[in-house]
Amino acid sequence: MSAARFASPPLALQKGQRMGARDQRGAISVLGVFTLLLALMLTGLTLETARLWLTKRELQSTADMAAMAAARYTGCGSTRAAALQAAQSVVAANGLTSGYTLDMQRGVHGRDATTRVNTFQANESESSNAAQVTLTRTVEPSVLASGLLSSNATVMKVTATAKGGPPQAAYSIASFTSITQRQADFTTALFRALIGNSSLNLGISALTDLAGTSINLLALQAAAGAATIEELLDRQVPIDELFRWLATASPSAAAATQLNQLGSISINSGLKVRLRDVLNIQIPASAASATVGINVLDLIQTSLLVGKGKGTINLGLNIAGVGNISLNLLNPPRIAVGPAGKSLAGAWCTEAKSAQFSLKVGLNLNLLVAALDMALYVDTFQTAGRLSSLAIAPGNTTGNFSIASDIVVVRLNDAKTTDGSKRATVSVLGIPVVGIDLKLPLLSASNASAPFTIQSTAQLPQAVSTQGVGSGTLGGLLGDDTVIKFVVLGILPFDLSWLQDVIMAPLKLIADLVVEPLLQIFGFDIGLVRVRLIDVESAKPLLII
Repeated sequence: MSAARFASPPLALQKGQRMGARDQRGAISVLGVFTLLLALMLTGLTLETARLWLTKRELQSTADMAAMAAARYTGCGSTRAAALQAAQSVVAANGLTSGYTLDMQRGVHGRDATTRVNTFQANESESSNAAQVTLTRTVEPSVLASGLLSSNATVMKVTATAKGGPPQAAYSIASFTSITQRQADFTTALFRALIGNSSLNLGISALTDLAGTSINLLALQAAAGAATIEELLDRQVPIDELFRWLATASPSAAAATQLNQLGSISINSGLKVRLRDVLNIQIPASAASATVGINVLDLIQTSLLVGKGKGTINLGLNIAGVGNISLNLLNPPRIAVGPAGKSLAGAWCTEAKSAQFSLKVGLNLNLLVAALDMALYVDTFQTAGRLSSLAIAPGNTTGNFSIASDIVVVRLNDAKTTDGSKRATVSVLGIPVVGIDLKLPLLSASNASAPFTIQSTAQLPQAVSTQGVGSGTLGGLLGDDTVIKFVVLGILPFDLSWLQDVIMAPLKLIADLVVEPLLQIFGFDIGLVRVRLIDVESAKPLLII
């Protein structure tokens, strides 16, 4: 092998190689600077993007809280000014004091029946149940962004919608909280008459299960497959279908069993009902009214009475010495669900009503040669219970009901008449010889108040009684001071004073054994009014997504 192959390269070639390396080092330095500058710009862009993202997230969070605060001031008695002030206070509390604009409007939240998409329609009246807040803020660029990227400010706009409303309560005019055997028998008799099925059998245990269970409209809406609470309230359905909804929504298995039994028995009743006629509730429903609990037994009884409508209801009660027992329903009751106070026009926001009826209890007694042929009538006026105040706080919820009127009139009339136009009579040997007049107006409560305090929701439902008025029983009121007027229809050669005691004894017995339990079923107590406070619900605004 030749030695020339291993000879060193020429000197000129070695010099060129050294100069090329220096040129490459210069090119790498320029590339490094460019890469560093690009990295710096990307870092600045990343930091600026992150800053803007965090700023918008904080702005959205502020708008969410402002919308929920404003949503509390919707519904009956609310004003736009109060809602706007609540929203502005939240924005200020979150440190946003300048460089922004706030737009707040109240409206109605709904849901499209077809697409099930949430909707919001502006409505600045007391019919609102939601609030929408739009925050617009101009954000200046950071020093890094203005130096490397752009000097233009960024305009951010976020919107939040919340459904809300004031605290609410559910209540009814109802007398007894625990169920006795007599009340269970009379309630079952009433339900049998309303449904038209004598096979119904509800004892103390079954009625106690129903009375101890509450259902909210949100659960009932799901059971009925309704798009909105408003749709649920507007549906007119057979009473058996309503009972099936209640059974599906019931949190109690025992109550669900009784509801299914009622549903099966009432299929052929022909009764139909709309929940809007059963519940006195503001439409559109607020967030609180959708979640407040409603007593199941109250719902059943009120729904049956509303479905039956005005007219005579004959109660199949077999009691010795007592004739026909019937009830002429003049106006059905209504359960109240809503906030306290009055509307801007001065009307009460929430009002529960008792049933208005005339109760007739026949009395047929044979006393040797004499016979009593009469009926005891008890006429009731419709009592209204208004929620005048409600303040919900942990361990100390307070409120008050204002009672409009509660008047009961007791009278005696001929049991054979339906219009009460004839006198009750005493017959001797089959001949009517004495007519009897008795009309006793009893003013139980008028413009009375019924305050309440609740330490825990475990105390609900709770009976709240009127204060400042007397109490008693109908039998006690039919005492020695009661004056019965006797009218001689024929020639009697003896004193009639003995008839007072003869007639009063069976009347007092009927009053205690029959009339009093029936009155209590419909919420009447002589001398006072009891309101069944079923549940209270604080305003918990919900963001609408």
